[in-house]
Amino acid sequence: MTDETWIELFTLELRVRRVPGAAIGDAVASVRELLADSGQSAEEAFGTAREYAAALDLPTVDPRQHALQVVFLPVLGLFTFLVFALASTAWFAGNLVLLSVAQAALLAVPVLLTVMFSFPFYPRAVFRRRWLPVALVVIAGIVSAIAALLAPSTAEEAWLVLSPLPLLIGTMTVLIILSVIGTIATVREGDSYEITEPRQAPDESSPRQVGRAFRIFVNWIFPILAIVIFAMTWGFTLLRP
Repeated sequence: MTDETWIELFTLELRVRRVPGAAIGDAVASVRELLADSGQSAEEAFGTAREYAAALDLPTVDPRQHALQVVFLPVLGLFTFLVFALASTAWFAGNLVLLSVAQAALLAVPVLLTVMFSFPFYPRAVFRRRWLPVALVVIAGIVSAIAALLAPSTAEEAWLVLSPLPLLIGTMTVLIILSVIGTIATVREGDSYEITEPRQAPDESSPRQVGRAFRIFVNWIFPILAIVIFAMTWGFTLLRP
């Protein structure tokens, strides 16, 4: 393992332990300085990245804020987006939203895959196996497609029967509220998420601004995708003979 790979693993370990970016930057700078002075490899000097991260006494982010941004908002946003997609299809088809138990179970799979990021072993596995995020996206896509094929044909076969218009309005409202909450949390967080090493020049603020802008964009990804899905469904309806 190269020193850079070790440092990346070390950074990940501190992230999953909810250490702020500035403290991570200080810890990484100390590691680099010691390695430069000693000539040792990172594993020789510190052992495994996980053991060394666990041995450090560093400040941590409020667990409630961490759970809000990392687990609650993404999971609720994903679930709401899936319901919005179902309602869009039903609305333009002039049908009710019919949901079977099998569909509900399959649609819960992407939500469960997102919830798993709250467990430290999961982001570690994703980092170490770069193909895993692609596999997760493919699995979510396949499961969603199978769920669509299992849609009940009649109201009698459905577990839930709902009107699409209230669902469309309600889910879009929830998506916007969640995005606003996430944006407020990101703005309040400021630069505490960004990893800045002490040796970094003070005028190097552009990457931090770009990083913050990207995180704000991510907060709005589900409303954006919902609009795209709605427009695509509308377009397919207009093309239908």
